[in-house]
Amino acid sequence: MKTQVEQLLDEYKKVRNIDLTLDQFTYILNLYPSLIVCMCDGVLDKGEWDGVLRLAKGLAMEYGDGLGDPDLERLEQSFRTEFRYLLDNIEKWQKKFLNALKNHISDSRTDKEFVLESMYLFANAADGISDVEQETIEMLTERLSLEH
Repeated sequence: MKTQVEQLLDEYKKVRNIDLTLDQFTYILNLYPSLIVCMCDGVLDKGEWDGVLRLAKGLAMEYGDGLGDPDLERLEQSFRTEFRYLLDNIEKWQKKFLNALKNHISDSRTDKEFVLESMYLFANAADGISDVEQETIEMLTERLSLEH
């Protein structure tokens, strides 16, 4: 039987023509709350977008081991494209992604810490953490049961 994350990836692939592995998709899933924090004020500012670009580059390096430069650039571009799509379509995927993520990290303190730290990193990317970002982080922390 497929996990909730595998089911979500199948559904996501029906909407998006992507070639991401389960590992790659799971990494995006773990970062999804950070994307929500980026968009909670309705604006993706330059600092936040720069963070997303660095993330796409880092993910490509992580998962592109052994790939030549053109393939590595394509992988980075595909991460960038998916982050942009998810930022533009937060409402469409939010419930499904958060449900799958909560289920996926329920037994992993390390994953919970990663999700929480990532949200704070992105919130802090531009001029500190605003009230709306802090409220969003608190809501997501509760929703995903990130408290120890």
